[in-house]
Amino acid sequence: MIIALFVGWKSINTRCLLLMLVALELMDTIFTEIAISWGNYYYLCVFIISWAYVYVVFARRLIVAKLKSRSRLCKDVYDHFYFTRQEGALLFVYISYVFVTFIALVELGLFVLYVIDSFPYIRYLFSPLLTFFCLMEAIVILWLATRTAPVDEHVLAMKHARKMRRNNHSDRHK
Repeated sequence: MIIALFVGWKSINTRCLLLMLVALELMDTIFTEIAISWGNYYYLCVFIISWAYVYVVFARRLIVAKLKSRSRLCKDVYDHFYFTRQEGALLFVYISYVFVTFIALVELGLFVLYVIDSFPYIRYLFSPLLTFFCLMEAIVILWLATRTAPVDEHVLAMKHARKMRRNNHSDRHK
């Protein structure tokens, strides 16, 4: 994410999203280290944190709306917000995290209720799937960082041109 942050720094939308994701990743790392000692509740923790990633991508505009009075970056992001295909792909990756952890929770619940005797999904698929989606997340984040910087300049130019046309149109009718 740090590399993507440097690459996509010129885009205020990318910068904001990646700063939020870096902050969440830092909290995730700290919290997960604590949650590992919780035994089976670790999977619940991972499930909840997975939803936090979905929320950050999906509700970023709502988050910056609450922070726009405190931060110039958040105000600019709120004023010039757009949702990219790369963010949609990132949302898909994070929803996949949620799905993968939900299956682990179901398997754990079945084990606790003595419906099954072992953890085949958690033992053989959970970690490889998380690793795969982590790799996909990295690829999508780098894709996001490389694709959005020129888009911001284009979007701002389009908005400026529209504003100029509206001003010219309203001046003619006066």
